[in-house]
Amino acid sequence: MQKKRYVELDALRGLAAVLVVFFHFTMGRKEALSGFELGVTGVDLFFIISGFVIFMSVDKMATARKFVIGRFSRLYPTYWTCVTLTFLLVLLSEYILSRKTIGLYPIWQYATNMTMFQYYLGVPDLDGPYWTMIIEMVFYVVILVLFISNQLKNVEWWGIGGLALVVIYDYVLVSFCPNVYHILDVWFPLINHLPLFYAGILFFRISTEKTSYIRRYTLIVLCCIIQIGLYDNGGQSRLFISHAQYSTMLLMYFALFIAFIHGKLRFIVNPITLYLGTISYALYLIHQYLGVHMLIPGLTLWLGMNFWIAILISLIVCILIAGFITTYIEAPIRVRIKEVLSSGKFKAIQVKV
Repeated sequence: MQKKRYVELDALRGLAAVLVVFFHFTMGRKEALSGFELGVTGVDLFFIISGFVIFMSVDKMATARKFVIGRFSRLYPTYWTCVTLTFLLVLLSEYILSRKTIGLYPIWQYATNMTMFQYYLGVPDLDGPYWTMIIEMVFYVVILVLFISNQLKNVEWWGIGGLALVVIYDYVLVSFCPNVYHILDVWFPLINHLPLFYAGILFFRISTEKTSYIRRYTLIVLCCIIQIGLYDNGGQSRLFISHAQYSTMLLMYFALFIAFIHGKLRFIVNPITLYLGTISYALYLIHQYLGVHMLIPGLTLWLGMNFWIAILISLIVCILIAGFITTYIEAPIRVRIKEVLSSGKFKAIQVKV
């Protein structure tokens, strides 16, 4: 894939992050203009991007070990920083200022959230956006299994099997085998979003190989249709927008990706969208508790500030913090983690593929 395509991808990340931020900042507010609730679908765009990016990355890696190191160094430093900052804000607002005793549970919740696998430990997310992280992690595990078993070359066929499983899950098991449906729903949360990740993979393959257009675009259409059918299961959209609104947003995201892979999305690329794309991960993780529970209430209730001015200030603060985390924490620590985990001390755990 040519490098020029990367900038559109960064801009799309920035767009997805801003959609989610404005959704959370205006959620449940009577002052909010109609339309901001559509930002709940920003995570769907993130999932398509993840499917694309993971194959863009894995194409360059010779071993599964490098894949694990790459994902770990990309995800955890920023995640740990944001979880820790949010935890401190929770302690301040819900315990210290309220003069409540800090028991063991907040510490336990913080510790389990730091693993990124709190979902499987039965512990609530410390902040709203974290629910998507387990979806991403399960997807990475699936890709890792395909990598180790030398099946990445057959990923499109495995994806077809995955789509078939999703259809059986959503239309057959839910009615005839509810126990199996429940097991898949609880223990394999990726199933409710699998078509989005698979679509991202297909977009990457079309972009780089320029072959099998009919088959791949047919599969992309199926991904979109099946995901629309998962409206009642896939994330939080059903709580805030109608099925028609969700379908419209999903169609728009797929259209944006089609334009992207054919080089027709340059118009969204500018310094602002590129910067937002660069800090999108940190911005996504840090904005909700800080903005919704601390900044906006503080500015509107304590200082009597206009709601929209409070949103603007909160957005600027979150962007500044996300920029600091990305530049001064994620970037250097990511490099250091790669150096340490790639050193001779860890050669014994390398898995050749």
